[in-house]
Amino acid sequence: MPLEAFAITRLDAPLMKKPARKNELAERLKDLYDADDSHSDGDSVLNLIEASFARGGCLYVGMFNDKPIAAVGCFDDGQTNSKRLQYLTVHPQNRGRAIDAKFIKMVYDLEVKKGVRAFVPAETSIHQIMSDYGLLALDG
Repeated sequence: MPLEAFAITRLDAPLMKKPARKNELAERLKDLYDADDSHSDGDSVLNLIEASFARGGCLYVGMFNDKPIAAVGCFDDGQTNSKRLQYLTVHPQNRGRAIDAKFIKMVYDLEVKKGVRAFVPAETSIHQIMSDYGLLALDG
């Protein structure tokens, strides 16, 4: 099964077909962020993302074989038709395999289909990926 990107607006979203326990998705996402040295602890990141849900934000989750292996927050500033991408993480066993670039491109494509015309990469790694793939500006 290929990598798929899903936008969620709650951490108990039913993405996993056979969760072994309640809140397994949230637990796995917390573990992803905990294992990523470029972010503070998983609880802090997920609390920020969860607070953004009420303001129109979402979390894109990259699923592979019914497991979350990547995530990135997609935030709406409410003033422009742009989205801020932040808090990118990839499962440690998938780092260095260009999963991050493929995932950001998938998120970009999904947001463009929704009508988003501008993106603000809030992290160096996201900016580099978007720059490398020419995703920073769209022609009107």
